[in-house]
Order: sequence, then structure tokens, then C-alpha cells
Amino acid sequence: SMVDFCGGHQFDTTFVALCVRSSIFSTDILANMPAVGKGKFSKEDERLLRDFSRNVTKGTAALFYVNAFFVSAIPLWLFVRIHHMDLFDIVTAVLFVVMTAADTYMVAQAYMKVKFTLKHKIANKREEAVAREIADQLSGEKKMLRQEREDRILYRKSEVADNEAMLFSIFYNNTLFLFLLIAIFYLLRSFNPIVNYIVSTAVSGGLTFLFSTGS
Repeated sequence: SMVDFCGGHQFDTTFVALCVRSSIFSTDILANMPAVGKGKFSKEDERLLRDFSRNVTKGTAALFYVNAFFVSAIPLWLFVRIHHMDLFDIVTAVLFVVMTAADTYMVAQAYMKVKFTLKHKIANKREEAVAREIADQLSGEKKMLRQEREDRILYRKSEVADNEAMLFSIFYNNTLFLFLLIAIFYLLRSFNPIVNYIVSTAVSGGLTFLFSTGS
């Protein structure tokens, strides 16, 4: 069967899957490949395509948004404790909700972008170690096909890279966000607390998101 790919060009699904396995296509091309109908790829090939996609699983997305929410809520504690802003004031409460929601979204998106970029770099670095690990595990299985061995290596490499990239992305973006927040908070310490809060949270979230696009 044929699939539309890269601006209307058509390729056989088997050819696309082989390209994924051999990394002929860059990850950016694969990430932007249009979705194809079900049944055109085998389950193994669909999994390979998902591994090279920018999309994350629902579980990973939930983890990212929960982490992003807690990090984005830290400014509340900072401004309530130091500037004594009133959480029960309607204007202040609305401002807190809006800015926390905006920062949560931007930080979560930064997690996803950095994770995608790092995953493939980490996968390349871990390839040799993963190959040795799988070879040791399958040393007694002489009848296993070479393609099946290669698939196991590919899936294990993707799993390792995915976990490492996810954890490092959270650490990197949290550190960047909090560093920017504290720096701007200190620079604007003599300003009105509301102005300080809006600027520090907006700039911190915005720059964290912006820097993630160039990772």
C-alpha cells in the first residue's frame, strides 16, 4: 500500500518502515509525517514510527503537566511569603490562576520539545551498550532471526533513551525556569508585587519555552 509523505509524494509503507529502521529519514521529517490509516503498517512498524514521533503518550503528558504545575506554583509561595500578597483577594487570585496555568502549559511544552531532541541523541550514544545487553540476554537463543534481534535492540534502545530524555528534560527545564524566576524576582524586588509577579512568571515561562525550541 502507498502513503502520502512529504508534500504529497507517495511511498510504499514497507519502504517507510525500513527507512525508520535504518534512520534514512531525519527525525524531524519523521515527526512531521502525516498520520496514515490503520492497517497500512504492521504493529512493529507502527511502534517504530511512534518512537520517532514528537507525540508523547497520555501517561507521559500527564506526568509532564503535573510536574509543570508544581513548578509553576512555586512563585505563589514566593510572593505570598515575601511580598505578603493576599491569596483571597479576587484580583490576585485570578492573576495567580491565569499565570500559573500559562506557565504550566509553557513548561510542559518545553519538557516535550527537549525530550524529543535529547531522545535521539541519547539513543545514538546508548546503541552499543544496549546491543551488548541484548546480546547477553539472547546468547542462548540460537534460532532467533537476525531481524528479531535487531528489533529488540531498537525497542530497548528507544525505551532507555525515552526514560533518560524524559528525566533530564524535567530537570533541565525546572532548573532553567526557577533560575530565571529568582533572578527576575530579585531584579524587580523594588517594583510593585503584582508587576513583579506578572513579569517574573511571564518571562520565566516564556524564555523556558523559547529556549526549548533551540535545544
